Amino acid sequence: MERNVIFTPNAPWSPGGSSQAIAYNGLLHVSGQLPIDPATGQMLPRPLNPSFGGGEQAADAQMRQCLNNLHAICQAAGADLSNAIKFTVYTPMLIQFAPIIDRVLREFFTVAPPARSLIGVDVLQGNALVQIDAIVPLS
Repeated sequence: MERNVIFTPNAPWSPGGSSQAIAYNGLLHVSGQLPIDPATGQMLPRPLNPSFGGGEQAADAQMRQCLNNLHAICQAAGADLSNAIKFTVYTPMLIQFAPIIDRVLREFFTVAPPARSLIGVDVLQGNALVQIDAIVPLS
């Protein structure tokens, strides 16, 4: 089996020297996507202390940007994010943001949502509120 590196300028470059995604054996394995706008290279803003206001709106916006980045990478590989098999979502504020993460995912996947793991972490790169990786079948 050949493994193919996937890259698109329509999603941020993966930090740490990893590929945006690898296509292998009929599956697309997408690296964790941070809420970075690929047009500016900047991470979406977050409040200094999301526990004291503004965190819900920032988490919602960051979730959507991560999903947009995943979508762009899937398109570059010829895959469709709506067919995702598995997401892993990381957040430093698990209890506070789990309902927001679930709501945004339900909006994106109204039928047959992918399996999902939600993992609480101490901190994410760039002090992000969410990061998402995915496994998606190739079309």
